[in-house]
Amino acid sequence: MKKASDITDGVLANDKGTGQIDKMQRSAYLNSKGIKPSAQFQLDLIFPDTIGDREGLRHIPNDYARSSIFTARNKREPRRTLMHEKLFHYNEHVSILYTGIELRAEDDEIVWLQILSYGKRVALGEPFEFSIKDLVADVGWHKNGRYYDKARECISRLKANEVLAINKKAYGKSGALSLIQNYTAINDENGKPTHYRVWIDPNLIVLFAGNTFTSHAWETYRDLSPVARRLADYIESHKHPFPLALAKFRDICGSNDTNPSSWRQTVKKACAEVQAAQIAKIAFLSDDDNIRVGND
Repeated sequence: MKKASDITDGVLANDKGTGQIDKMQRSAYLNSKGIKPSAQFQLDLIFPDTIGDREGLRHIPNDYARSSIFTARNKREPRRTLMHEKLFHYNEHVSILYTGIELRAEDDEIVWLQILSYGKRVALGEPFEFSIKDLVADVGWHKNGRYYDKARECISRLKANEVLAINKKAYGKSGALSLIQNYTAINDENGKPTHYRVWIDPNLIVLFAGNTFTSHAWETYRDLSPVARRLADYIESHKHPFPLALAKFRDICGSNDTNPSSWRQTVKKACAEVQAAQIAKIAFLSDDDNIRVGND
C-alpha cells in the first residue's frame, strides 16, 4: 500500500515534469520567432518598428484583445471575484484562465497599457518607475484625489491576479502570471502611494513574440467608451475583421446586458464611436445582428 507521502511526491514530480515540458515549448516558440529564450526581453529593442520610439501608440497582446479579460460591464455592478475561471475568447484554440478581481476596460485596461509603455525600455523582469500623477495624466484623467485613488486601485487589481493563457497553435501555456508581477511604492504622509517601482513578468514575452499584438493610437483609444474600446481591440487585432456576431461581442465585453434591444443600441453607439475615431472606415450593426467593419 502506498504512503500518502509517496503519492504526493509522485504528483509533485509529475507537475514538475509538465512544467518543464511547458517551458521547453515556450522556448521553442520564442526561438521560432527569432527571440533567444535565454536573453533579456526588452520590448522596444525586440520590436523597433512597431514599439520602439512610437510614443503615440500603446500595445496589447492579441490573445488578451480578443478575450473578456477586460470587461465592459455596467460600472454600477459590483466587480466579481473569479477563481480559475475560463474567460470567453473569440478563438476556440485559445483559453484564458483567470483568478482575481474582475478587470474592466473602463480603467484597468488603459492603466495596464500605459504601465507597459513606461516599461518598454527596460527588460521584462527588471524594475521601472513612475509617479501616480504622471499615470493619471497619461491615461487622460483629471489630476485630483479621486482619480489618483482610482489609479492606485487599478494597480492593486493588476497585481492581485493570476492569468494563464493557453494557445494550442503557438506557445502552449504562457505560464501563470500577474499582469503586474510586483511593485513597491513610496507613500505620502497619509500612507497613499505617490511613486511606484514596478516589475513585469518575463513570461509575457510569449504573448508578444511574432508581432502578435495590437497597437492602438493612444489619444484616440483612451478616449473611447469601454464598449467601443473593446470593439477597437477586436477590430485592430485583425488585419481583415470578420463579421462579429452581436452575442459573441457581448461575450468579449463580459456584458450582463441580456436585453437584446438595449444591447443593440449600445453596440450601434460603439460602432459610431470607432467610425468617428477613424479606427474603421465603416462600422455598423447589420440587420442579421452582425457587426460589420470595412476599411476599403
